[in-house]
Amino acid sequence: MRFGRYLVCALFFFLGITAADASTLSFIDRSGNKITVTKPFHRIISLYGAHSENLFSLGLDKEVIGVSKNEAYPPLALKKPVFSYHDDAEKFLAARPDLVLIRPMIARGYPNLVLKLQQAGICVVSLQPNTVQEMFSYWKTLGLLTGREKEAEEMITRFKQGLKRIESLVDKIPPSRRKRVYFESIHSKMKTFAPSSIAIFALKSAGGINVAADAHARHGTNIAAYGKERILSHAHEIDVYLAQRGAMNHVTVRKIKEEPGFGAIKAVRDGKIFIIDEKIVSRPTMRLLDGIYEIGRFLYPSVFNDVSSFLHKQRLTRAEFAEMFVKMMNIALKTPDYRRDIAKRSRAVHRYGDFKDVDYWGNNYKFIETAVYRGLFPNVKKDMFFPNRFVKRSTVAYALFMYFDFPEPTANITISDVKDSDPLFEQIRAVVDLGIMPVNSQGAFIPGGNLSGKELYRILTNAKQVTGQ
Repeated sequence: MRFGRYLVCALFFFLGITAADASTLSFIDRSGNKITVTKPFHRIISLYGAHSENLFSLGLDKEVIGVSKNEAYPPLALKKPVFSYHDDAEKFLAARPDLVLIRPMIARGYPNLVLKLQQAGICVVSLQPNTVQEMFSYWKTLGLLTGREKEAEEMITRFKQGLKRIESLVDKIPPSRRKRVYFESIHSKMKTFAPSSIAIFALKSAGGINVAADAHARHGTNIAAYGKERILSHAHEIDVYLAQRGAMNHVTVRKIKEEPGFGAIKAVRDGKIFIIDEKIVSRPTMRLLDGIYEIGRFLYPSVFNDVSSFLHKQRLTRAEFAEMFVKMMNIALKTPDYRRDIAKRSRAVHRYGDFKDVDYWGNNYKFIETAVYRGLFPNVKKDMFFPNRFVKRSTVAYALFMYFDFPEPTANITISDVKDSDPLFEQIRAVVDLGIMPVNSQGAFIPGGNLSGKELYRILTNAKQVTGQ
């Protein structure tokens, strides 16, 4: 059914656009509705996480008045009222939105809700790009709907710039060393992704070779049926087995390892199985760059975890320490998860996104939150991280102790400037006992001292050698 006469909206990527006059644009959305826009929308409810994230990327903090129940990023989204396509239309009407953004799945599954909103004069627009080129047009559409055309163009520019930086890393990898990858979308159904999908774009942009390039999309989606027999036909050539984890795929490394027949897959035998959050590889947002980068870290850690830029630093900040530690240890990036993280909000000292002094649109936040999540910082404050303060030697000792499986200290070492009563005494004693962070000639550890990039590099390298990692 089409209800174009009830809608007031903007332009959509590959679909035709007509203009009645200079101030009016019309287009057909993904659900076949004719949409006409005459002015930007200012009270928006988003029922899809990607829509919400992109709206916030466009700077629409005030204009977004509601989000879906599974929002996890950006932190601002957690402060917005929650709406669901399971809700009665009256709940939406009470909020007085002028635009409700959905995707085709919602339009197909809940047509009565959509109809009631449209009959009330609310513009309901169904959007969902399937390719990266469509993603750029989709961002432009959101910009036109909200009067943020300039910001949308800037998003595209920033994305392409970030992609070029990643491509410069991939260029360092000879074609003969490129990894062949099977990218799983749904384990229970042995499905992968369509070759034109955003997820496969992410894989290829990270330097991976898609072994399932002969897969075909089903029902106009990015998902492609493949089957175990076809997967196993590539068993000898799959260097890396990559799987997305999300609402459609609650998979684990163990589950993949124990799948009957998968022992024949080279990647499974070699322990090269990696899980990645679907929110950073399948959704059309700026965080797709994080997903590409993370895949690159899985495939080519020596290239994507390069820390040479830190080696000239005379004193490392807490943010720089977090990034260097996460990269050198190749720790998987932490991404916020609504079900696990938000459910713990009442119990946790710090919750993802609570740091008031961290830029969650920048680059550092993902390393900071990953390090904090892994317990690498002592005495973390609930809402302040102090990213620009210089990291202390005692903090480094604590992080080493928390991350590595150190043996019990064997020597009764005296540390002149650290007392037994010091809260971090055990952690400092462990790294001193193993010679990872030795005391100086006066027997002092200098817990409040700082470190250079070269010092931290030597310490982390030494720790890996001592522990056999």
